[in-house]
Amino acid sequence: MSNLTAVIFGATGGIGQAIANILGQHGINLVLVGRNQDALQRLNENLSQRYPQIKLNNICCDLSEQQSRDDLISEISKLNCPINYYINNAGINDFSLFSDQSHEMMEQMMLINVVYPLQLIQQIIPFMSKSQPSQMINVGSTFGSIGYPGYVSYCASKFALKGATEALAREYSKTAINFRYFSPRATDTAMNHSNVIEMNQKLGVKMDSPEFVAQELYQFLQNERLSYQVGYPEKIFVKVNQILPDVVSSSIQKDLDTIYEYAAANKTF
Repeated sequence: MSNLTAVIFGATGGIGQAIANILGQHGINLVLVGRNQDALQRLNENLSQRYPQIKLNNICCDLSEQQSRDDLISEISKLNCPINYYINNAGINDFSLFSDQSHEMMEQMMLINVVYPLQLIQQIIPFMSKSQPSQMINVGSTFGSIGYPGYVSYCASKFALKGATEALAREYSKTAINFRYFSPRATDTAMNHSNVIEMNQKLGVKMDSPEFVAQELYQFLQNERLSYQVGYPEKIFVKVNQILPDVVSSSIQKDLDTIYEYAAANKTF
């Protein structure tokens, strides 16, 4: 995997930093993309000290701003090297009852998690490697396969991202670009509010470390599967939900009172 280049969008988040670390460890050159310039610089310095053999670039991009997205494409065009891996790890989350979620949050969820990433992918495709197979990885969620109370808008966005990835994989199946969907389960990052972590503990829901998720992603890069779900029992639940959704509904229903209790605390308006 030497002399390969990976662009990591959302590089300064918990999972993003862990992905950058494991790819750097394996000698992959990195283009780190995030919206906080200071955080990007700190990550760059840390990685350059640990892995002096790799090339590192930072690009600051606020996904919600058109000009910032345009600037990102401009900077990528100046890299003068093909992209072997484009990892879309950007996104937002919101845990709240549907009746309590603001219209603004619903709209932002779809824009940040689906619309803007797809627009960027469309513009980045010309920069992907043509001489050897390249990969575009959309980082989704278990909730892109299982509808879960308290995450209605988030589920909608991740279901959409999963469907788009599948469609792109088929549309580009005769090219060198592979579109793939990587699905972590609950992960212990700052993206999850403290009451979500507390609820998961109460329900016995396992939360992975970002480092474990990054290791799973690295292994995913080595195979040819279209998609991958991290962890058990989530792997099984996703399959069961496809063929026997009532079984999953019954399982979730037992936890509804607890979910309502914690989701109500996250009212957004």
